[in-house]
Amino acid sequence: MDRARVVLLTLLAAWPVGGFATDTDAALMKACPGLAAWAEQHPHGDAAAAKADGGRHALAPTLREALAVRAAADARVRDAAMAQGTPSQDAMQAVLAVDRDNLAWLKGVVARQGFPTLAQVGAQGMADAWLLAQHADRDSAFQLQLLRTLQARGADAGVRKQDLAMLTDRVLLAQGKPQRYGTQFKPDASGALAMQPVEDEAGLDARRASAGLMPLAIYRCVLGASYALPVAQ
Repeated sequence: MDRARVVLLTLLAAWPVGGFATDTDAALMKACPGLAAWAEQHPHGDAAAAKADGGRHALAPTLREALAVRAAADARVRDAAMAQGTPSQDAMQAVLAVDRDNLAWLKGVVARQGFPTLAQVGAQGMADAWLLAQHADRDSAFQLQLLRTLQARGADAGVRKQDLAMLTDRVLLAQGKPQRYGTQFKPDASGALAMQPVEDEAGLDARRASAGLMPLAIYRCVLGASYALPVAQ
């Protein structure tokens, strides 16, 4: 596999599958038995965030808008790179540049006022803030700081359990430890997507269920269909 694609897939390893509303998502449901039933029981994505926000008034609308702009830039450069199949060097640099800029900005926000809260930015704003944290890989110590902040907030964290699980796995791997929820995959020597080391694999699906994540078999199918790559079993 081309090195650029390997690097990009590593950058996208924690990119969550979207809200199952587009034509692409319909194709995923067709390709992956059980996905449609799971998605019906676990609504998420922009529509779910909008429903959760309802008529909520964000206490920090300017911050909420800034998060939306930065999350959109994150998605835009990644979508553009993946659309190329084997991404160009320019596409790769665009992803890295957006991540670098978003990291610097988020660190500034946290230094001044702490990580955003649900009251400040609403459910969609928290999803956008989580996305920036998840892609802050060039500063794993900062990711750990944010994870601890969200864990300390408990039920008031403002992010979905699934997202917290993904950030947990990202941080554990950066520390050289096995992941807990099996959310992180990367290409192996053969080019197939392989799950990175995980603790207590026998109890993995139970932990995934407790975090609101889809069963591993469905997740593997979704990853393979999304990236058009074989997935190691």
